[in-house]
Amino acid sequence: MNKSNFILCTAITVLAITAARAQNSVNSPYSRYGYGALADKTSVGQRAMGGIGYGLKNKTIINPMNPASYANVDSLTFMFELGLNGRYSYLKENTAKSSGINGNLEYLALQFRLLPNLGIGAGMEPVSQTGYEYRDSGNLTEGDAELYNTVYSGNGGLNKIYGTIGYELFDKLSLGVKFAYLYGDIFHNRLFNNTTTGANNTAVSDTLRASGIALDFGLQYLFPIRKNYTLIIGAVYTPKTNFNGSYKYGEYSVNNSTGNISVDSLFSENKTVHLPESLGLGLTFTRINKYTVGADVLYQKWGNEKLYDGEGKLNNRLKINAGGEFIPDLMNNKFLKRVRYRAGVSYSDAYFKINNVNTQQKDVGYKEYGLNLGFGFPMVDRRSFVNISLEYSRIIPEIKQLLSEQQIKLSVSYTFNEAWFYKQKLK
Repeated sequence: MNKSNFILCTAITVLAITAARAQNSVNSPYSRYGYGALADKTSVGQRAMGGIGYGLKNKTIINPMNPASYANVDSLTFMFELGLNGRYSYLKENTAKSSGINGNLEYLALQFRLLPNLGIGAGMEPVSQTGYEYRDSGNLTEGDAELYNTVYSGNGGLNKIYGTIGYELFDKLSLGVKFAYLYGDIFHNRLFNNTTTGANNTAVSDTLRASGIALDFGLQYLFPIRKNYTLIIGAVYTPKTNFNGSYKYGEYSVNNSTGNISVDSLFSENKTVHLPESLGLGLTFTRINKYTVGADVLYQKWGNEKLYDGEGKLNNRLKINAGGEFIPDLMNNKFLKRVRYRAGVSYSDAYFKINNVNTQQKDVGYKEYGLNLGFGFPMVDRRSFVNISLEYSRIIPEIKQLLSEQQIKLSVSYTFNEAWFYKQKLK
């Protein structure tokens, strides 16, 4: 193993973790609810294929969705991947419109073969992200002459640092386990700006901090169809997990004249953070070195869980992904013939429902639809890749009067694939 390359990857890892903790790539009022907007576990190459992964085995892609895929690591190489994204959001509610741009270092991952039939990996990935700021206006209480406007804001999220082991029992069956440490803080703030002359403003804040251990169990089974054609079925089971949490709530008064802040009340208590039981199933059909097509289904039992603050209602979530990639001619010397061309689609339910006061209807949710296009550009060594994914997604609420959201997300990753374990023979 090249010592300088190892030091470089270690330095990038530390910088990426530090940057990811300090930034947020979400701009969505819907991230105010639940634990925020749920993040995908996919790498950029997978994302360009619609987010498939449960049945995916690809020697050029690190697949954090299914730990069983790590058994497929090439015995001579070390793979390291760093992904980042930028996102443009367009929000509309009735006649009100808003837009914004966010970006972030999103994830990192590595994998290599430790022993025959045994591959391992590690990385960092987001679990959920919170990021929003919007304004509302109204009366303090019904019949009250004082007017106010409220600024809602929030940031933070939950993240994982994980290690993965994948073992190939025999040529067709692989098993894997993903061990993860979950951590993070979620912040919500409300500032009541009282427009009455001389009146004080009021600020309310609440913070959730969570930490704990999570597990994923995966398997993949390969069916050879004929020469160069394979069908792979994959599954990932995640048991219900309870995490340690602490919840802090505070109310403050802000003097409009002096700017001084006084504490009206503070409250804190231990809370349990729940992540639900889930099952993911997927399959891929591959013509080796030519094309791959696949589809995934994920079901998460959020409906059995309760939120830490008691607000809102959680909802069982269904997520469907489909897509694939095509390689015109892998051995051709022309660059465009060796590029991986990728595309995919996705659909998901919201995992929460909200009580909408304006429409007098409770338990309102939304549907989210996505379309992905992307490329895998091979480097000069033909092992490393620059991956690009362009995703368009749209959130459509169940009631037209509610906020609709459209996003364009550009994700880029560099997959460093080096023959660190290759030993040259002296003649």
